[in-house]
Amino acid sequence: MKTVHENQFFCLYFPAMVGYLFQVMDYLPINGFWHKGVELDGNINSVQNEGAQSLSADGRMMFFTACNRTDGKGRCDIYRSYVKNGQWSAPQNVGAPINTAHRETQPSISSDGQRLYFASDRPGGKGSIDIWMSELTPQGRWGNPVNLGDSINTPGDEQSPFIHADGVTLYFSSDGWPGMGKSDLFRAQYKPDGTLAKAKNLGYPINTWGDEIGLIVSAAGDKALYASDRMAGRYNDIYQFELYKEARPIPVSYLKGRVYDSQSKQPLKARFELINLNDTVLVNQAVSDSTSGEFLVCIPTDRRYALNVSHPGYLFYSDNFEMTGINDVSKPFLKDVPLHAIRSGEKTVLHNIFFETGSVALKRESTAELEKLVRFLKENPHVSIEIGGHTDDTGKPEFNLKLSYERAQSVANYMIKRGVDALRIQSKGYGITEPVAANDTEEGRAKNRRTEFKIISVH
Repeated sequence: MKTVHENQFFCLYFPAMVGYLFQVMDYLPINGFWHKGVELDGNINSVQNEGAQSLSADGRMMFFTACNRTDGKGRCDIYRSYVKNGQWSAPQNVGAPINTAHRETQPSISSDGQRLYFASDRPGGKGSIDIWMSELTPQGRWGNPVNLGDSINTPGDEQSPFIHADGVTLYFSSDGWPGMGKSDLFRAQYKPDGTLAKAKNLGYPINTWGDEIGLIVSAAGDKALYASDRMAGRYNDIYQFELYKEARPIPVSYLKGRVYDSQSKQPLKARFELINLNDTVLVNQAVSDSTSGEFLVCIPTDRRYALNVSHPGYLFYSDNFEMTGINDVSKPFLKDVPLHAIRSGEKTVLHNIFFETGSVALKRESTAELEKLVRFLKENPHVSIEIGGHTDDTGKPEFNLKLSYERAQSVANYMIKRGVDALRIQSKGYGITEPVAANDTEEGRAKNRRTEFKIISVH
């Protein structure tokens, strides 16, 4: 265990002095030391008390605690601020139902921006301070907070929640669970049924006789920071340590890039959906920046994913990621996404349509992409499309031509069964006639085995 000075995985924000938010934004690889903390730019700090911040995955939005403000609903409320033109905007109270006449503090926003965890002494809890969670509604409002229940909360104080970027691992501080001192650090994970497993103490030497609070864990899951008063005669200091394997979350990589119009090159505010191919469950979602088109999507490493990017008036973009068994997350995915406006002749590859080998039978993993295509056609009733099937050059050309047509027809049949007018869909098999890569490698052949959809009319 050592005080912070050697960690390239964090951009550190921390409360200091009378509660101002400070930042240490840059890591110096030459000598391994952090820059000196400087007061956060913009309108965040006041003469009151600010702290306990949480950044969105893309770093453009910050939730934090502020106390005794004139627009507050209680003594301490949760506020948010956005980066605008390189500056943090004037903080906005997130309002009801998150903030009440009681204390709401220590927010932690999930990597997809859909869940906000926080500590509160509001009525209806298990103890004096509990951890609560609110989900963002489809209308963009925060829903009624729910208490995380007996797996997390006790008759004591549960505080400083931190939801890891994997979306399933929650760390927090408690003096109510059996521990080693005053407040100890604990870990709990969501189970497949959506409930939280019982909290587990992180143990010694992470926890001591003193107070351990405010744990944050790197995306890779191996490095952590927290505050402790373990040194006699001192208040809380910030420490870093290597988190032991049994207490680590699922390692997380990320996809980063820019979305833009394929012709004008103008940035687009597009919606991202990361879907588990095995069960078609939405794992993560994000929106690219409306000014720059930039985006960042977190990708846990334990699954196979379909990625869909969409914007009204445009063909959607699809891709997939095989992350099962990958532990090295040091190399993120960097990808720019050009979207094509809906016009005759435009086409896109459906990267997440899968068939059984040598067959026209659609695999279960294709469901998410098929439903996306159905939704696209229902949202754009004036559009008619062609489904095109393509193969590599393995086998006889006559067989490949027939197979490619029948696969395209399988996709069309799925959409027709889901209520799309058959007159709006044409099927065509191209066989080996339109390769997009050389057929002399497996990678090239995989690219050539594809399903595309093309706009044939807009009326």
